[in-house]
Amino acid sequence: MSIAGAVLRGRAALEAAGCFSIVLEAIPAAVAQVVTAQLDVPVIGIGAGPATDGQVLVFHDLLGIYDGHVPRFAKRYGEVKAQMVAAVAEYAAEVRSGVFPAPEHTYSIDDDELQRFVAALG
Repeated sequence: MSIAGAVLRGRAALEAAGCFSIVLEAIPAAVAQVVTAQLDVPVIGIGAGPATDGQVLVFHDLLGIYDGHVPRFAKRYGEVKAQMVAAVAEYAAEVRSGVFPAPEHTYSIDDDELQRFVAALG
């Protein structure tokens, strides 16, 4: 049995079992097109070509958040890893130094209400 045949047979069992949608990942676009046409439930593709009912792409792939292997079906729309690393380092440094959070990043309480709260604690 071919992989395409198994996918086609498996789709019917999934739909019969009550699946509300199916994700097809890293399969030939032509197979995804046939399977999508055979199903009544939405088919979402990730590396399955344009004929599915919708597309998903892991945002780590989309934004270039990591180095290393990029799946064939991924398209990078940005390279934000360096910015993320710098932002997290700046945040950590500000927390450690006490710069963040500043008063504008916190909520206040009326002095009378705070006194009642502290008094209620006993």
